[in-house]
Amino acid sequence: MTVSTTTNKVAYIGNGIATTFAIPFPFLEREHLKVYQLLKDVQTERTDWTVSGGNMVFATAPADDAQIVIMREVPLTQETDYRENEVLPAETLERNFDKLTMQIQQLKEQAERAVTVDIFDDTDAASLIPSIRQSVSDAAGYAESAEQNAQTAVQSATTAEEKAQLAANSVDEAAALLENKADKNVYASTTTRGLAQWANSTADLNENTPSVIISVIKSGNCVIRLWSDGMKEIFDFLSIESNGVMSYTFPRAFTYNPFVFLSQSMSTSGAIVSVVSLTQTGVQFTNRMGNSYFGFSGWIYLYGY
Repeated sequence: MTVSTTTNKVAYIGNGIATTFAIPFPFLEREHLKVYQLLKDVQTERTDWTVSGGNMVFATAPADDAQIVIMREVPLTQETDYRENEVLPAETLERNFDKLTMQIQQLKEQAERAVTVDIFDDTDAASLIPSIRQSVSDAAGYAESAEQNAQTAVQSATTAEEKAQLAANSVDEAAALLENKADKNVYASTTTRGLAQWANSTADLNENTPSVIISVIKSGNCVIRLWSDGMKEIFDFLSIESNGVMSYTFPRAFTYNPFVFLSQSMSTSGAIVSVVSLTQTGVQFTNRMGNSYFGFSGWIYLYGY
């Protein structure tokens, strides 16, 4: 017999029906054949088979998707005893050479499945497998951590997208509300609080009601009202005596000169009080009758921007 093939194993996939599988390599003894099965990650050795005409016949067909490997495993022994001057049959010598070749092929197959290092690598073989296992374990840990980080990132992105959508919805709602409330003949408020009160007002807005009060400030007899369109009103009670010009500084300055009204309740020496100077920060009064001394007691009302 010759050994014309370099392989010593063959693999098949069961289908639950077929029981006969070819053996494509030579073997010396039935006992040199081994059959291994891998089914659902469980590996077993099967012995329920016979050899017939170069084929392996199973008593029970391998299950569907079962992996079957038929392998030749020759004992690493040499049992022929050669004697001096004894006749050496060619068949015996050839059989021993065949067995030796099969042993070499067997070792070659195992070596090809072995983990090896580079020829210049001085890694100790005993520590190679543990280091590989540790590397695999570390890689699995890194992969799990990366997956968790990816899931966290996806959740954060989803949350950010939801918040962005809520913000966009709020903007749309605010725009719709302002559009419903808006009147082109009305000045928009320059203050956040005024705009909020203006937008949420249930009253009809038109040219007759151009704005709403956003703040009322009271200090003593003085009352200041601030409006959503930037207008200010000041009510103050004055009780002053003067020998010439009487000055009054506004508790809050205006951007432009305001309008001034006096509600005089008492005037001494027949004085008629009138405005002689008006600025954004104050006003000056004098006695229009020409008397140097005069007294004033009454309300002053100012409004403007």
